[in-house]
Amino acid sequence: MLRAFEAAGRLLSVTHAARELSVTQSAVSHQIKALEEWLGVALVARNGRHLVLTPPGAALLPGITGALDMVAQSVAGIERLSHRQTLVVNAPATLASQWLIPRLSGFCAQWPGLDVQLVTTTARPDFEPAQYDVSIRCLTDTDWKALQERAGWRDASMGAFLRDHFTPVCSPALLRGGKALKSPQGLARFTLLHTRSTPLGWQQWLEEAGVPGLQPAGDLVFDHAHLSAQAAIQGLGVSLGNPHLLEEAIASGLLVLLFPDLLTGEKSYCWVRPARAAQDPASVAFCDWLAAA
Repeated sequence: MLRAFEAAGRLLSVTHAARELSVTQSAVSHQIKALEEWLGVALVARNGRHLVLTPPGAALLPGITGALDMVAQSVAGIERLSHRQTLVVNAPATLASQWLIPRLSGFCAQWPGLDVQLVTTTARPDFEPAQYDVSIRCLTDTDWKALQERAGWRDASMGAFLRDHFTPVCSPALLRGGKALKSPQGLARFTLLHTRSTPLGWQQWLEEAGVPGLQPAGDLVFDHAHLSAQAAIQGLGVSLGNPHLLEEAIASGLLVLLFPDLLTGEKSYCWVRPARAAQDPASVAFCDWLAAA
């Protein structure tokens, strides 16, 4: 009833309303008559061949038109959501928080019709690649060759895009008051911040720096590297960090690189794309974007 009256009142024609609604003229007239009987007032009148609105009809029409417009907009919004594509990306929590999220708006701007779902994980590479459209893991070439022997990995593709090397970092405040570090041996005066995901990180770095077995003033252990970096920003000690991931904190002066030329680490952050997403434009574009970022 409301749609028939709204169309006829807006177009001032039963014929045009019937054409717009894909029904007969008789159906439109019956719907308007039923609405008039329900309301107890006349809404339209005929002036020769033309339809005119009565005062009650003229008062009712704008509200019905506005309400139907709101319904149409809501339905259109649901339709748009149902047709939007979602790209599911799985990444280590540290890379996601320190490197990926600060840059992600650049990719989203290139793909405005795409929803990115970012799932963080601490899992090692023993997962099924087809779970996600793109996964990011820290791998060596040897790791990748071993993974390709597993079922589900043989047809996956991979590309390295960021080195996972690390070096000591700390808050500038930690070095004030005559505590400047001039050599790795000086780390013995500080608390070292460790990460469970790389338990041998400090051991490896200290060995390559020529001070194996160094005994620090203390040790603090965290689950994730981004927590260790946050602790370093708060002045709790010296952490190992990837200069690429900590670029923003270093540029803003929250952290300083203590020995920027002494970098260690054999792995690289790599994207992994399952065979099912090999021809998916969004997945391919995301991997290309990682390589160029």
